[in-house]
Amino acid sequence: MDPQISSLANELSNSIETILNPSSSQNDRQIAHKICEEFKDSSPFCVPVGLVLADKSYKPVVRHFGLQLLEHAIKFRWIDMKTEEKEYLKTNALQFMANGTLGILEEEFHIKDAVARITVELAKREWPQLWPSLQEDLFKLCQMGETQTELVLKVYLRLVEDAVLLQTIPHQRRREIMLGLTANMKDLFEMFVQFLRLHTNLADENLTSDPQKSKAHLRVSEAVLYTLAGYLDWVSMNLIFTNNSVLLQMLCLLLGNSSLQLLAAECLLTIVGRKGKVEERKPLLVLFSDEAMKIILSTAAAAEKSSAHDEYYYLFLKKLCLVLTDLGKQVCALWGVVPDCKQPPNFAMYLEALMAFTQHPSQILSSYTQSVWQAFMRHEFISKDPILLSFIPKLFETSTKILLKVGFPSKDNSPSCDYSRQDFDSDEDFSAFFSRYRAEVADMVRQAVLLQPELAFNFAKQWLETTICKPIDTGTEDGVMCNLSSPSFLEWDAMTLFIESVMSRIAMTDYSPDPNMGVALLKSALAYQSQDPLILSSLLSCLSALVVFLRNSTETIPAVLEKIFSGVTFAFPGQNKSNRSRSVKNVRQHACSMLVTICKTQTDLIFPVFDELYQYIKNISSDVEQLSQMEKCILIEALILVCNRFNNYEKQSSFLEEILQPAKELWLSEQFQQAFSGSDKWMSYIGLDQAPREPSSEDTCGINRSHIAYCINMMMAVLKRSKWPEDPQVAENGGFVLMKRDDGSVILKNPATVHVSRMLENLLLFMKSMNGSWHPAMLQRRHPELEKSFDLVENEKYAILGIPMPCVDNTSSPVCKNPVTRIQNFLTTMHDYGCHILGNAGQCLGYEFYAIPNLPQSILSTVFTNLDYLPDYRIKPFIRVILKPFIVNCPKDLYSVAVIPLLEFVCPYFYQKLNSKWQLINQRLSEDGVEDNMEAQEILEDQLARQLTREYIDLLGIIFHKLKQDPVPDDVKMDDAENIPVTQKEEAMTDLGQLCMRCESVYPSVMMCVFGALSWRDTIACNKSVPLCWSTVRQLVSTGHMTLDIASNFLCNVIYGLQVHGQHEGPLALLLGLITQMYELLRPVFPDLSNVLLQVPNCTISDIKDLDAKVLQTASQKQIMNDKKRREAFKKILSDVIGKNLGQQFKRETQYKDLPPIFRIRPPKSTSVLEQREGASGLCELFNPTDD
Repeated sequence: MDPQISSLANELSNSIETILNPSSSQNDRQIAHKICEEFKDSSPFCVPVGLVLADKSYKPVVRHFGLQLLEHAIKFRWIDMKTEEKEYLKTNALQFMANGTLGILEEEFHIKDAVARITVELAKREWPQLWPSLQEDLFKLCQMGETQTELVLKVYLRLVEDAVLLQTIPHQRRREIMLGLTANMKDLFEMFVQFLRLHTNLADENLTSDPQKSKAHLRVSEAVLYTLAGYLDWVSMNLIFTNNSVLLQMLCLLLGNSSLQLLAAECLLTIVGRKGKVEERKPLLVLFSDEAMKIILSTAAAAEKSSAHDEYYYLFLKKLCLVLTDLGKQVCALWGVVPDCKQPPNFAMYLEALMAFTQHPSQILSSYTQSVWQAFMRHEFISKDPILLSFIPKLFETSTKILLKVGFPSKDNSPSCDYSRQDFDSDEDFSAFFSRYRAEVADMVRQAVLLQPELAFNFAKQWLETTICKPIDTGTEDGVMCNLSSPSFLEWDAMTLFIESVMSRIAMTDYSPDPNMGVALLKSALAYQSQDPLILSSLLSCLSALVVFLRNSTETIPAVLEKIFSGVTFAFPGQNKSNRSRSVKNVRQHACSMLVTICKTQTDLIFPVFDELYQYIKNISSDVEQLSQMEKCILIEALILVCNRFNNYEKQSSFLEEILQPAKELWLSEQFQQAFSGSDKWMSYIGLDQAPREPSSEDTCGINRSHIAYCINMMMAVLKRSKWPEDPQVAENGGFVLMKRDDGSVILKNPATVHVSRMLENLLLFMKSMNGSWHPAMLQRRHPELEKSFDLVENEKYAILGIPMPCVDNTSSPVCKNPVTRIQNFLTTMHDYGCHILGNAGQCLGYEFYAIPNLPQSILSTVFTNLDYLPDYRIKPFIRVILKPFIVNCPKDLYSVAVIPLLEFVCPYFYQKLNSKWQLINQRLSEDGVEDNMEAQEILEDQLARQLTREYIDLLGIIFHKLKQDPVPDDVKMDDAENIPVTQKEEAMTDLGQLCMRCESVYPSVMMCVFGALSWRDTIACNKSVPLCWSTVRQLVSTGHMTLDIASNFLCNVIYGLQVHGQHEGPLALLLGLITQMYELLRPVFPDLSNVLLQVPNCTISDIKDLDAKVLQTASQKQIMNDKKRREAFKKILSDVIGKNLGQQFKRETQYKDLPPIFRIRPPKSTSVLEQREGASGLCELFNPTDD
């Protein structure tokens, strides 16, 4: 050995040991690390020293470093290597695989992986053109033993991972490698299957005689399965099913091998989950054979015994369950679509297995099966299959158990808890999952009802009758009241959901339950008595589902109303409004809401008893200690819904005037007028400048807040429920017509308008006073103990941060909030309700509302004051709740007087606000580098800024485009480019949008905002802005307002967007599509626009000419040069400015050399038809050729 190589090897070996020695000093470790890195980056002896260090005589950490040196040299010095060096490396790589490692059971996993990577990196650069013998060499290595076979399999796996999964190879080289793999795939698959059969058999044979030998063969079998998993999801389906589907048979048999079953299940899952042509998937039905089904059932049963406490067997059960569910989806795709493909054999056995997983204590396993049951029941042919229909009773019975809300990781009240502890970290995580799971089960029940409605109704009836007869089991020692974990409540809760699911679908079927049976069921529920609030709440839900039977027994209506009002007034002795428990309060509000539901759905039945209903509500409302303000308002909503049935403007108006009179007198009183005249007076009126006090008769400020809440709730109730008749003729007969347009259409008036419009004036002053309380001078007037009352409420904070709410059973605790929380909730609720009133006013009051003189000016001078001081969570409702519905419901003929004046303020303001906010965010992110260093408050503010931005961009979308589903939903991941339209359609701009584009005080700020949003660090805002950018640019060009400076500025903004968002595939595709379209539109008009691109680094005039040749084409040429190629042309010219993620920014590029093409196709010589046949000179010869 060369002394220099030996010396360097020893120095590096010592350095590696120093780095990994825990007793080394920091200085020594840094010096050693520097020696290793400098050698790796600059030394010409990487290959010879790496070969020395990789020898088996060194420690594993040193050997691994030696192998890394070799891999580093291949990846980053390939171009500089001579052919001899490359051949030398290839020889040594194979030599390493032959005898460079320890035995298969002794060698470290990372050493094996590093050895395989050497061959893979060489293959990525040489195979197949310059290393045609590679596959033969690898096969020869396999003949040497288990150790070499495992390494060869790792080579095939890593190669396909880089080429197919990770795609880390340049496009041309990747194509060539894929061609090489595909050309030899049949032989490869035969080799894999042969190895799998051979080594599994040898492992079994040597299990008792030579356990070590058996383990070695087992290790090779594992390697085969790992390697197969890398190929099964993309190779031809014909290869998988070759030789009478021998691979599927072997995988099924391996399900019974406890060491290989998990890997075998993963391979099976990959196969049954394949997409593609439906006809090619037909051989998958072989898994319905007797043998396959019996193996699956038996292995599932064996694994189930240990799954509750053994993660390995539980994971295997999950994989096996997914195999069954994916197999079911394949059946759905094949049945009735592919010729001769109907009910598969052993379909009943399959459904039994699926049912077993549905009934399994693990709710995760059960959730996997729900989509398959639904798919079967929705399928045109499977839904009529007698075998499937025979399982529906079992599904109904199973749903009685799986709908129970049990399985919390922190509890032990169900076998499901053991599995939940393996699946979930906390009760909050489980609760979030269970909500989705329960919805899936309910959907499954609804779908089953459509197939067997009579059975479903009888089952629901029987369950309700059985539950009513059962004694209450609280599950607690005192046995007084149920809590959320009580067995009785859990059953009532599940039964309620089942009944609601059944009754919601029965009307969609041809089956009509026996009226007498339905009425009897309703009466039995009415007769049930309970003083447990949780049970009573569930009972009310059942009654709500059964009220459809009231039409068959109108004499039962008083009993139903009596039951509802017993819930409305439900309370325990000694309780009043201030100390009722949460569960009691929930019952009362539930009963109120149930009355609203009945009045909405069964208006014809309740209308005859309207007077009695009204009188009863008036009576219970007169008791100040009986109903809370919210309960009163909900009951009023129910009355208004019934009142709408009068279909008489005068009667409805008179009724609304009567019920609004107390609130109206209070709201328009001199006391309120004085309180709303200034922020300082408003703060004093509600007690913000005083020390917080507990509720009492002496707490005048608390009483004042209660009065304000009552008035605003009443306005909300009236606006929400008061309506004109839907039938135009009925509306005209009832006096609801305000005016008729020239085209014959009518404008209707709401009976509430005349009463609410006067109250709206004070509401605007109220909103102005609330806004003014955020002024720094006003904030100084707050009592120190009330500073937190202006903060964001906790539940909204949790929602914004994406943190699930804590799971706490507080049903029995009284609703006693501390005074600060009370005021905080008051401020939040009143702000939101005020916004809702103004937002709903346009839809409810209609034309009359928008025609109010100086309406936009009044809103701007009140609601939109002091915006600079308001936090984002107070401003967001102005956009979402006020402006969006205000604009959507505005009549077109009032755009110029009602909407444009608002937008003249809103658009410039929000552009300035958002632009300055994003400058700060971008600056902070640029300085910090990543968002991980942000404090909790900074994260909250950042998320609020993003939400505010998206809301405003959505608002602009409503203004300029039709109200529709977003082209890119909020929940699309940043890197998810699938289904994102990259070329913007020629979408028609709305009339309002065109009006805005003609208004010079509106459109500049709009366009600067949407183009500025392209470079704000929020991909969702960027995605939402792209369609707006394109439509506004087109409109600006068509109106002749576009100039070179504006065009250049907008083009720069798109380039900035690419710089910020280029690392994400979705925004990258959208922005490239936008810049291509803009360049194509603007370049012919402004030839100097190319100067913008010349400012891009490394962009030359010749590049611009090439770009113009590709982009600026005629219509016929565009058919040849498709959109993708034109975008690729732009991507190439802008490659130096397109953003990259942090992991790619300083990545050292791996080196590849272009290899000669695999197939050299020579074009045929151009010869005429006459030249192709000697001696044929006449037309007759051409059409009568002689035989050669």
